[in-house]
Amino acid sequence: MGSKPDEKKPLRKKSIIIRLIFIIVYSIFLYYLYLFLINLRIQHLIIILILIFLILIVIGPLITGISKAMYNRLFQRKKKRIEKSDYQFYKEQLKSTRQDTQIQPLDTKDINLDFKYRKPIIRRCNNCKIIVPNFVKTCPNCRKPIID
Repeated sequence: MGSKPDEKKPLRKKSIIIRLIFIIVYSIFLYYLYLFLINLRIQHLIIILILIFLILIVIGPLITGISKAMYNRLFQRKKKRIEKSDYQFYKEQLKSTRQDTQIQPLDTKDINLDFKYRKPIIRRCNNCKIIVPNFVKTCPNCRKPIID
């Protein structure tokens, strides 16, 4: 009835002939590229690596027969999303929470100003204005004593 997406369709003769012609032309191109690189006196190892790379990149998909469906999975085109973006969703959610909450007047009766004062962890030198830890008695920059 319906064909499964994983099934491979048999290649037509025309498709096979086109692939073979392309492989032959490409191999001739690689041979002339090899001769050109030899004339430039490039090391053989580098030439072989370049040729292997070009063979795998171009001829590999031809031999393995990667289909359009495979290319679509590998290189997905970003479709225009009709869905809301995260920013728009967050913005609407923020609007709804703002509408639900009303500004409450500040109740000053419950504010307690009884707290313990602690010495700061850092302070500034009076002379050069560099920030130093609280335990330092003389400034490391100007060598003058730090006064509380």
